[in-house]
Amino acid sequence: MKKFVRRETDLESGHVEQVSEAVVVRLASGRYEARRAKSCLVAPEAGDKVLCAIEPEGVYVLAVLEGREGAPTKLTADGDLEVQARGGQVAICASQRVDIASGGGVAVTGAELHVRAAKGSVAIEQLGFFGRLVQAEVAKVALVAQEVDSRLTRLTQRVKRVFRFVEELDQTRAGAVDLRAESMIGIRGENAVISARVLAKIDGEQIHIG
Repeated sequence: MKKFVRRETDLESGHVEQVSEAVVVRLASGRYEARRAKSCLVAPEAGDKVLCAIEPEGVYVLAVLEGREGAPTKLTADGDLEVQARGGQVAICASQRVDIASGGGVAVTGAELHVRAAKGSVAIEQLGFFGRLVQAEVAKVALVAQEVDSRLTRLTQRVKRVFRFVEELDQTRAGAVDLRAESMIGIRGENAVISARVLAKIDGEQIHIG
């Protein structure tokens, strides 16, 4: 049986001189090419103060102790990065804004999705939405579009006032059209044509023509 031989590990702090394929650090014992430890998610930058482990296999950057003043803190990982909170929650808080950028896609999966903001804007070149129910409560909707195509099985609207302004053509094609008004229906135009293939009927207590 081989005896266990303990390998001593020295910990030293120093500064990063260069970051390329390897991280070049200047320690008290010398200048080394170091590798970032898997647990060190903060990417070291030139000028940062770091804590390193010196082992027979090489030098590892364990942590970034201090960064340059005003420089952003970057979390990086080699390969995929997965954040888990088993039985808890994950919160991302920022005093100003949170940016999510991806060269591929961004996927959000969950039992529920809640988004709250005082103002919001969405810019999507192509949008596909699939759902069973949409409920919206808004005070005002302003829509500007070149074309709107809707294919519905049923459409029910209950409004107090409807104003429609059509500059050119307003056309309705239906199997049957039923227009009812409690007080009056007014149809006005420079020319009016009413034609029926089988029957045309006008019924009322008084009928004025001309």
